[in-house]
Amino acid sequence: MTMPSSALHVYDREIHGSERTSLSVLSAHIPPGARVLDLGCGSGAVGRFLTRRGDGAVIDGLTLNTEEAALAAPDYRRVEVANLDSADLAALFAGSQYDAIVCADVLEHTRHPQQVLASARRLLTGNGRVLISIPNAGYCGLIAELMAGEFRYRPEGLLDETHLRFFTRRALTRFLAENGWAIDSLETIQRALPESEFRAAFDALPAPVARHLLALPDALTYQFIVVARAAAPGERVEPPPAEPLLPAQALFSSELYLGQPGGGFAEEHKLRAAGVMGQPQQTLRFELPAGEPPTGLKFDPADRPGFFYLHAITLRSASGEPLWQWDSRNALPLLQAKRSGMALQPPATPQGALVALLLDDDPWMELPIPPDALALAAGGALEVVAGWPMSADWLALAGAAQREIADAREQTESERAARQMDHAARQVEQAAFASQHAEWERQMHERASALHAAEAQGRELARQVAALEQQNDNLREQGKSLLERASVLTRENDDARRLLRDIENSTVFRATRPIVHAKMSIDRLLGIGSARPKPAPAPQPLTPPDAPVDIIVPVYRGLQDTRRCIESVLASGCKTAWRLIVINDASPEPELAEWLRAKAASEPRITLLENEQNLGFVGTVNRGMALSDAHDVLLLNSDAEVAGDWLDRIRAAAYGDQRVATVTPFSNNATICSYPQFCKDNELPAGYDTARLDALFARANAGQAVDVPTGVGFCMYIRRAALQAVGLFDEEHFGKGYGEENDFCIRAAQAGWRNLHALDTFVRHFGGVSFGEAKSPRERAAMQTLRRLHPRYEGDVLRFVQADPARPARMAVDVARILAPNQEGQPRPVILAVLHDRQGGTERHVHELAAALHERAQFIVLRPLPGQRVSLRLPDPDEGFELVFSLQSEYPLLLDVLRQFGVCHIHYHHLLGHGDEVRRLPLRLGVGYDFTAHDFYLICPEITLTGPDGRYCGEDGPPGGSPAALAAWRQSHIAFANQARYFIGPGRDVLQRLARYLPGAPLRHVPHTDIDPARPLPAPHPKPLQGGRPLKVAVVGALSAIKGADVLEDVAAAARKNGAPVEFHLIGYGYRTLRARPRTHLTVYGRYEEADLPALLDWLAPDLVWFPAQWPETYSYTLSACLLGGWPVVAPDLGAFAERLQGRGWTWVQPWDQTPAQWLAFFEDIRQRHWLTGQAPQPCAAAQPEEATHHIPPAPERPVDWYLTDYLARLPAVQPRPGGPDRAVLEAHLPATGQASGPRSAALRLLAWLRSLPVLSSLARAVPPHWQSRIKSWLVK
Repeated sequence: MTMPSSALHVYDREIHGSERTSLSVLSAHIPPGARVLDLGCGSGAVGRFLTRRGDGAVIDGLTLNTEEAALAAPDYRRVEVANLDSADLAALFAGSQYDAIVCADVLEHTRHPQQVLASARRLLTGNGRVLISIPNAGYCGLIAELMAGEFRYRPEGLLDETHLRFFTRRALTRFLAENGWAIDSLETIQRALPESEFRAAFDALPAPVARHLLALPDALTYQFIVVARAAAPGERVEPPPAEPLLPAQALFSSELYLGQPGGGFAEEHKLRAAGVMGQPQQTLRFELPAGEPPTGLKFDPADRPGFFYLHAITLRSASGEPLWQWDSRNALPLLQAKRSGMALQPPATPQGALVALLLDDDPWMELPIPPDALALAAGGALEVVAGWPMSADWLALAGAAQREIADAREQTESERAARQMDHAARQVEQAAFASQHAEWERQMHERASALHAAEAQGRELARQVAALEQQNDNLREQGKSLLERASVLTRENDDARRLLRDIENSTVFRATRPIVHAKMSIDRLLGIGSARPKPAPAPQPLTPPDAPVDIIVPVYRGLQDTRRCIESVLASGCKTAWRLIVINDASPEPELAEWLRAKAASEPRITLLENEQNLGFVGTVNRGMALSDAHDVLLLNSDAEVAGDWLDRIRAAAYGDQRVATVTPFSNNATICSYPQFCKDNELPAGYDTARLDALFARANAGQAVDVPTGVGFCMYIRRAALQAVGLFDEEHFGKGYGEENDFCIRAAQAGWRNLHALDTFVRHFGGVSFGEAKSPRERAAMQTLRRLHPRYEGDVLRFVQADPARPARMAVDVARILAPNQEGQPRPVILAVLHDRQGGTERHVHELAAALHERAQFIVLRPLPGQRVSLRLPDPDEGFELVFSLQSEYPLLLDVLRQFGVCHIHYHHLLGHGDEVRRLPLRLGVGYDFTAHDFYLICPEITLTGPDGRYCGEDGPPGGSPAALAAWRQSHIAFANQARYFIGPGRDVLQRLARYLPGAPLRHVPHTDIDPARPLPAPHPKPLQGGRPLKVAVVGALSAIKGADVLEDVAAAARKNGAPVEFHLIGYGYRTLRARPRTHLTVYGRYEEADLPALLDWLAPDLVWFPAQWPETYSYTLSACLLGGWPVVAPDLGAFAERLQGRGWTWVQPWDQTPAQWLAFFEDIRQRHWLTGQAPQPCAAAQPEEATHHIPPAPERPVDWYLTDYLARLPAVQPRPGGPDRAVLEAHLPATGQASGPRSAALRLLAWLRSLPVLSSLARAVPPHWQSRIKSWLVK
């Protein structure tokens, strides 16, 4: 039986003389002029090879696939299409005798390979041979995957999904001997693990297991190549001796990307070299192609994290002459090179290597090679002398430590987390010592002399380090600082001293050893446990003096921001006497200087100073603070905005204790004083300006303040007494700004003063005006100076971040906002929105709805948490408010809190993850509820109506399901649906499907609010294709199987195989790694921010956007983005697509279940008929409505208007408790933070300590700042 091309995989192979593959080895055994039969010829690679060789060989073929037969036919005398298991070869090829019969990766696909060989025997000449290649089922990567509990078939490879038989060396030789075949030769095809499909599974093995597998015979043998003849009658068949194999080794892959004209690096232009793990020095050589020279070289050292040693790099011409050289004696060019995913440590000695700490599996650096050298590099080579001194044991050990830490994160109690960390540390230490001991034993037996030489070299290197430190001034200063730090550690803890010595002397333990001993010294180093600071003495308030406060505003840029700042100060109603000192620091903006002069001339409260030359922020502020020796000062950035009696409240905090030096208010952009989210840059909450928000702070937190390790200089009050005791800002160390206020606050604290955070005042900070684009480098330099001058500063800040004493104050303002009336003074009903615990369109809809109604209603969101808990949050993901309740023990308390918030209505958006307690909330609170259907949860546990294959299976569920269970599921939701006030759906399709099983539900068709129907959408106007350009098809989103990831991959693969002029671009990513270029016509761009999608589409400029969804989507926000952008669209005839696209031009709705070939034919057809001609298609036809089973009222003209009227109408008036729920109750239900957060908190403190160690400090500085920020943010959460 023949099979159509759509049902079988096409094996497209080529034979290249420069590569050693099974086909190249087999083909070399075919004699010149031979008559050849190619069983399983595929697309004809052997025939094409013989045609090119041109020695008169004649070849016939047989294959199962008609498409493969068509590809092979030009190079074969004849090609038969038949099934080897059932074909009569003698009849098919009657009258033919062959010198060679090729079975290239064929026998494993047959049920009866012995019958195939018996038939072949009858077609061989007397001296004929069978040439067999067959996969090795004993390949160590396959065994590793099997040991992990996996046996996953693939389209190709050792576990090809059509394999029926499996062979090892013994199994193969026994099979041939039993069937009367004598083996002339048996060769192997080796494949390194990084190049195989089993790499990830092998890397996950414990080190001893990995070593054992690598030591097995044929560990890296991927295929066997056998030349065999039919044995003579009575001949004894003996297997040939095994060929000598290279010792199997754990390898890593390095890659070199070749820059192309026009800029950029791409996967299709890269070279690869393999290195040996555990080998301290080796040369990786990359042969550069002839032709166009590269415009740049990007080096990817390894495909996994770890330590990588760089000794030298040489770029050679085609003749071998050096064009450019680098070695570790001059490390600076590489230290300054553009890089990502790695941290670089300069060599410790002149003969040492540049150490690269690879932080992830995709590190890279652009090599600083001059263009004139690159211009001569075509046909040459790049040689990298490098080392990977750690063995695979270390990677397994590091993985074990990471797993232990990951397990510890699951614990929520700090004591249990500490015990878990101790347990993990002991296990790591034991495993580490066991691994090191085994390594030492091996070295003693095999390389005793080398070990002695290495020890002697180590002593010599130590002497060279000492000499180098004496010769270099900068290193001497750094060494002095490190020695001082080491001295402190020595006095505090002997164990920490031993840890430091081990880290400095051992490469293997440099990353893992701190975990073992960190707990021993963490209390003393980070001030926790017994070293916790003692409670501060009771405050001693003071009476403020009569002298005015000098409000100092340094100005450099930004007329609009400066004007807003100054006018807000002048308009504020403060009782405190003040004068406004504005200092123009030689602004380059003439219009700003003119406005300042005019304003100062008309306003006597302003004192304007002008610097003749730019003094920088610190010098300018110091000038202002030196104007008086009696006035307190308040430093105010020119991009700040104040309101109300702000200065009175800040000054009251400053004189609440005689030891107060500085006071900083809340702001939206003030790191540890930020609101609504702590330590983040925030926008103001919707509907709030500075004055309105500041008034809430004044009421919610009147007179409250907490101690902070440092003030924040955007708005910082400083008492004159503190200035006189501590001195002005340090202009020598902190130049033009950033870090100067931190230094001042630390010096004040060391002198016994306090720094306060005023919790009852809010000052808006727009951010970034004074310093502009130069701020980021200045921040990094200032932080280095702060670490050098104040080693404990970061630890103090991290302890404050973990404790977060201002958190209750932020929560109090959140509660005040929930209860606040609108701007007209009218009370707002509070609505509880019930969501699932996933992100996506449901979360976005609730956020948008809350924003649209924020002046008329207040929403609170309830979501499920693990352990039968729920959280209460505000709808905006950028809000910090959150409360956590246990449904098992705190359900009555949750009800009380909801009543005290005044919840008058509940809007269910999903029940997934919730139990009966949440479904009973309306009954227990005595309120009504609505339900919005975002999927099909109420009628099917498979909420997307898809089966295990990720494809639409209908409302009756996947085949094989229980009809009784499905009926019971639906019955349990009928009453819930029918008793809702409104049963809302964003599309008619979802309502029509649900109505069949939920009779009596009060259906309402209300689209989401992201598109205003009153505003016409832009019509698509695609540009005709020019010059044979392929059709560019974009697909958008995070694609799961139900979103069409597999369909997209299959169509792109078909396009590549057929050479179709269609290319696909995924703005997003797949649920698994999708095959992309060059294997398919697909390019994957990765994750994106939702707000960036319109700009990304404009940048990509696709011809159309395709939605390959396999489930009936209920709305699709991604479709909305395409409609708003005016892009042509292709969508499936499932779900809401057809109704939303009705009547739209340049739009197609196609059957959702088309095959890849049909989809590809469709795209080729519309390209030919419309994009090449410019002729527009007919507008998208209206969807054919199914027979209505329930009346669905028409959708409102404007969804927002419906929500503002019908939705908010007749909500009951529920009075909240005055002031809301009890503050103590709410504080008790804040999510765990500080030490209560367990392993994350400990990991953050450990990270701060490790980066302060001398041996790691320079490495830590090399980690990109944005990665440091992301790691800290994750640990703080």
